[in-house]
Formats: sequence, C-alpha cells, structure tokens
Amino acid sequence: MEWQGIHHIALTTKDLEETIRFYSEMLGMQSSPIFPANPFHGRHAFIHPGAPATALGLHFFEVADAQIHTHPEALQRLTFIPGAMQHIAFALQDEAAGLLMRNQLESRQIEMTALLSNGPTRSFGFLDNNGIQLEAIWPKPPQ
Repeated sequence: MEWQGIHHIALTTKDLEETIRFYSEMLGMQSSPIFPANPFHGRHAFIHPGAPATALGLHFFEVADAQIHTHPEALQRLTFIPGAMQHIAFALQDEAAGLLMRNQLESRQIEMTALLSNGPTRSFGFLDNNGIQLEAIWPKPPQ
C-alpha cells in the first residue's frame, strides 16, 4: 500500500458562509458548492488551498456549537495547546507571494505574528474567522 497524500482535513464552523468568505476573499482560495445537511452532519463545503486535483483540502462542517480551543495569546507566544490541533500551514511559492499575502491580510486588519525563520523556510501565523491558527510558509530566498 502506498499513501497518496492527505485527501482532506475535517473541521467545524458555526457559520459556513463566513468561513467560505474568509478563505476565498482573504486568502484567495476556492470553495466547492455548499452541500446540504444529511442525517449525520450539517451543511458542508471544501476549501481548496491549491488546484483541487485529488486532494480536497479543508472540509468544513457547519455545527451550531462548534468550538475551537485557542490560547488568548496564541499569536504573540506561539503557544502549543495540549490536546488540540496546533495549526494548518499553507505553502506559498516564494518570498514575494508570502509578503504579498502578509500585506493583504494587514490591509484587512488581520492580526499576525512577526515574520519567522525556521531553517529553510520563512512564515507567519494568523487566525481564521473561527479562531483556527493558520500559517503561511515559503522557502527562504537564495542568498
């Protein structure tokens, strides 16, 4: 058996339309249509962080009492939260794309971490409309 990568990550949101708006308008990602609720779960949609070939990306389910466990100072301290998903990192192609994304989020008053250098990459963190920690990450420019 050979794994083919991650198909999707299932997450919850209290407001599916607002989540779709955040990921499409703030981050430039594509959304599937909203699929109707069924006996097992509420309405849902896929958010595609890149070309939706076989990997569907994030699968958001609308749940009235959805809760994301975050630390109040998560972006200042980059704290790891015991027993919780820590963050989702989205890859960008280069420094120019990373700085452009940072400027776009800043112009929309999205709180972010400082730019970070981690070995061969640079990145910054921010929160989505649900409080989920996200990271934009890209290769360091050649020196």
